[in-house]
Amino acid sequence: MNTSVERPTILRSYLGRMRGLGTGHNIFEHWWTERITAAGSAPLSIWFIIQMLRLSDADHKDVVKWAGKPTNTILLLTLVLLTFRHMQLGLEVITSDYARERKRLALNYCIKGGALFLGILSVISILKLFFTASASK
Repeated sequence: MNTSVERPTILRSYLGRMRGLGTGHNIFEHWWTERITAAGSAPLSIWFIIQMLRLSDADHKDVVKWAGKPTNTILLLTLVLLTFRHMQLGLEVITSDYARERKRLALNYCIKGGALFLGILSVISILKLFFTASASK
């Protein structure tokens, strides 16, 4: 008497069953976001360096007046947001390469929290400059 149970034939490949599992489930999205933030940060960084060279001899009042212009405020905010997002993504890649699973999760939460905290702090500072310049007009 044969008591073995026949297993159903699985037509999907092992690769097909593994998709969406593990550390590579959103690798393309992560890679693409890194490239977009880098491409956006590059021209804004060049603009920022040029502006800081122009303002090198300026006093505090002139810098606040410069930062109070809406165009400069928007460009500064965009630069800060792109930079901190790019920093977060890059640090997450490092932790995914060198940290073990449990430590990686804790490190990723610390990285996200730190980037969020520093980003919010920077945005508040830029907006404070903007509103200070607007109030002094």
